[in-house]
Amino acid sequence: MASSATKMANEPEGTGKERQPDVQDVLFSALVTSVCYWTTICLLAIVGAYLIHWWLTHPGPYAAPANDPWGITTPPWLILPLAPIGVVGSLGHAVWCALRGQRTWKTLITAAGLVAVMGCSKLLEVYLSPM
Repeated sequence: MASSATKMANEPEGTGKERQPDVQDVLFSALVTSVCYWTTICLLAIVGAYLIHWWLTHPGPYAAPANDPWGITTPPWLILPLAPIGVVGSLGHAVWCALRGQRTWKTLITAAGLVAVMGCSKLLEVYLSPM
C-alpha cells in the first residue's frame, strides 16, 4: 500500500481549488460553438439573399443552346435556379437540424460553396460584360 505522503506527492498542487478553463475549453464550449454556428447561418442567409435578389433583378444573358445532333439540349431556365435553390435548401436544412439540437456543418459548407458559385458567376458577368 502507498502511504499518504506518497499519494500527496503524486497529486498536483492546488487540487482543492477549482481548475481554470483552458483556451481550448472556452473555444470549443457549447455556447461558443452555438454562437458561431448561428452567426454562420445568419451571414450566409444575408449574402445568399442579396445574391438571389441580384440574380432576380439583373438577369444575365442566356447561353446559346448547343447544336446537338440528336436535339438534346438543357434549357437555361432549368440550370440557372439550381444554385439559389441549393442555398435555400441547405440553409433550411441547417436551421432545421439546429432547432433539433444538431449542428450540421456539412450543410453550411454546401451553402457557402453555392453562395461562392453564385457570387463568382455574378462577378464574372459584371466584369466580363461589354460596356
